[in-house]
Amino acid sequence: GMVACLRAPARAAGRRAAAAVAEAEGARSMEVAPTAGIARSVVRKASLRQRRAAQHRASAIFGSSPWLPLRDVKLGAGDAGRAPRRHFSDFISPGAAEGAGLRLAFAAACLPHPDKAQKGGEDAFFASPQRRAFGVADGVGGWAESGVDPGEYSRCLLRYAHEGIVEHGIPEKKADLQEALMIAARRLHESQLQGGSTALLGQLNGSTMGILNLGDSGAMLLRPALRTPPGSDQPLLFPRVVFRSSDQTHYFNCPYQLGSSSAPIEAPDYVRVRVRTGDIIVAATDGVFDNLFDHQVQALVARHLGGAWRSGASVEPQLQGLATSIVKQAQRIGQLEDQKDVITPFALAAHSEGLPFRGGKLDDTTVVVGLVCTAKADEGQGEDPKDGLPQLNNFIR
Repeated sequence: GMVACLRAPARAAGRRAAAAVAEAEGARSMEVAPTAGIARSVVRKASLRQRRAAQHRASAIFGSSPWLPLRDVKLGAGDAGRAPRRHFSDFISPGAAEGAGLRLAFAAACLPHPDKAQKGGEDAFFASPQRRAFGVADGVGGWAESGVDPGEYSRCLLRYAHEGIVEHGIPEKKADLQEALMIAARRLHESQLQGGSTALLGQLNGSTMGILNLGDSGAMLLRPALRTPPGSDQPLLFPRVVFRSSDQTHYFNCPYQLGSSSAPIEAPDYVRVRVRTGDIIVAATDGVFDNLFDHQVQALVARHLGGAWRSGASVEPQLQGLATSIVKQAQRIGQLEDQKDVITPFALAAHSEGLPFRGGKLDDTTVVVGLVCTAKADEGQGEDPKDGLPQLNNFIR
């Protein structure tokens, strides 16, 4: 009995303490309730009802619904033999074409490393509207220690690859990109030119984009789609990523490459992606993708093309401004080499390998931007008739 009497006040005191704690916790929970509600709304998937509300808001902005009703969406060629249709989440301009009759409109920009500007840098690029083909290459800088100009090698590589595309295919048909690369490799070997280079080649054939990648240059295929920013009920046109290439490396900062050494040629990746009118291809050397995250590239595309997308104006005149902005922004970040609070894709890749690197990576920055659009019967071939070079290139410095 005495023990029970001694425990009773203790239990009462415990209950009072627990009540005080509960009251305090309740007050704190009231304070954080709005934040907690926001957090719950972030992690909880939106319902179709909420999505339909967004659809109605988009209709008010764009004049007509940019989505297809769910009943009109076909799941694919294997769905009871029905022809595939576009996904209803994507924005499609009126009259958008698919299949044959597509072309690529191009813009390109190249900004050499300041210390390499006198030699034209070590990157190379080309874009040929007639062949609907493009390429970027990055001369491997390690060869400079042997007194070799890596830029000369990368420019010759792409020039020979372009000539291989022209010689082994008519303009209306697709070329064998891997064969074009091998032709370039053989010609470089026969010329005994010293050096090494990564390479990325691409070509549009019908509604299929073929991309061949050797090394750590990269390509992104972007498609304008409606996206509602956090805290807003107004959907905006923003490019989503349909395809993104992966780097080929032996170890950190040692990419697969073609070179004048006796090492065997490594196998490039080859992928084919279905495209449609309005898609944007961004092909760039590692100087761009080492300093810009994919979402930063997407934001630059939205900034330069969003107005044309929204108004229905022509996108093609905006491509050169976009290309220039990409290379300038990448090099601007690259110049922040001593800023340890700057996080870049290159720094994250180094960290994943256990290497202590922070800040930007100053390098040549090169990009080719292509817009998939409807071919016009009366448009020019886009080639220089005097020397057969592609319309856009830096083969001759």
